[in-house]
Amino acid sequence: MGKMINRAGVKVVLLAFVSLTLVVNQGFTKDLSSILKELEAKYAKFEEEIKDMTTVQEMNVVTPEGEMVSEMEMLKKGEKFRMDTTIEMSQAPDMPEGMGEMKTIIIYDGKDTWMISSFTGKKKLSGKDEKQYQRERNWWKSISEKAKLLGTEKVGKRECYVVEIEDKEYPFTKLWLDKKNLVLIKNESKGTEGEIILLIHSDFRKIKGDWEMPYKTEMYTDGELMATSLVKSIKINKGLSDDLFDPDKVKIKRKGFGMREMMREMMLEEAEDRLLEEAEEAIGR
Repeated sequence: MGKMINRAGVKVVLLAFVSLTLVVNQGFTKDLSSILKELEAKYAKFEEEIKDMTTVQEMNVVTPEGEMVSEMEMLKKGEKFRMDTTIEMSQAPDMPEGMGEMKTIIIYDGKDTWMISSFTGKKKLSGKDEKQYQRERNWWKSISEKAKLLGTEKVGKRECYVVEIEDKEYPFTKLWLDKKNLVLIKNESKGTEGEIILLIHSDFRKIKGDWEMPYKTEMYTDGELMATSLVKSIKINKGLSDDLFDPDKVKIKRKGFGMREMMREMMLEEAEDRLLEEAEEAIGR
């Protein structure tokens, strides 16, 4: 469950984080090549003006067992980024008492991507997992020549370009970009089982000068709402230390059980339940 929540959180938060826009009417772009050039120029300008950024969000994920609320803090400094996710495990059904919270940290230190968990420790991500994080974070950099401009579509009050990407290596299959400022309004992708995942970004607010960011992101799976993320606070250019992006300097204080203790406790509970069932059957006989 934690892995599912964390993965959903990464997708929602990373896309919300990069759905930034400079509110300047750039006119109506006519072709995909021009759109891509304007995207590159816009985010290059963002990198120049926003040296570092800290965003705190609350995320509500719908699971088969019920709703789970987590808090996410995302830090960005140049190419480096870090995302801390905290889930109070007592929310989950069938969890033993004393579970406490589960904290997962994902760090890109400028070279490698790491995952650090209060349960499983630290590991370096590689292959498909690492590429997925990188491409979702810098989605505008890796749109290939296979992309097609399908036309325009109105989303709410915004007229959007609709871009289709037929590239298995790219994380999304379709993008909706505001025609006036090329902000990402919606993005679509396919899940591992072929399900359609749609993210919708809204409630854009100014964070510095004319730069805006969506304060609300919703994730739908095959038309069903699965997660909602709401921004609680944003801090700009506070001089974040490079140590925050060094996996060797990150320490997680564990609260409650670790993985071994959790598994042992759950096995004990299962054994107790079996004994109780057997006792009830014996009494019934």
